[in-house]
Amino acid sequence: MHDTIKKIPVIGYFWETSFFHYLWTGGFFTIANIALLWVFIDVLHISTLLSGIIVTGGLFIIRYLFYRWFGVM
Repeated sequence: MHDTIKKIPVIGYFWETSFFHYLWTGGFFTIANIALLWVFIDVLHISTLLSGIIVTGGLFIIRYLFYRWFGVM
């Protein structure tokens, strides 16, 4: 069944291991982004603009390193 699903033109890409790594790391970084923004803005009282730049930029670089580490890219 696994081979049959992988042969379907577009759907087959979603059954590859790299997609599942992409899926769980994307979910993890989305939750981390929300949590870190909450900490920076509400707990540490850093301005929203500065917090957004730091958190989004930092997680962007870390996400790239995770994708390279798992071989997704």
